[in-house]
Amino acid sequence: MKHYGRTPEEQLEKNKPLMEKLKKWIEKSKAEEISEEEAKEREEYWEEFKNNIDSFRPKGHKLYSEE
Repeated sequence: MKHYGRTPEEQLEKNKPLMEKLKKWIEKSKAEEISEEEAKEREEYWEEFKNNIDSFRPKGHKLYSEE
């Protein structure tokens, strides 16, 4: 993985604030109770997101599908 001129340690240090923010968001999400309807909407959104991402990638380089 490229670090754009940074050492892996420098890149990790740069990423720490966002990693901490993500960790807090995940903890908050785990504590939050959601309805079945909300869970279904989130699942549908996730599937649509994956399809959109893969639609822009060439065959053999998909992230979420086997194509």
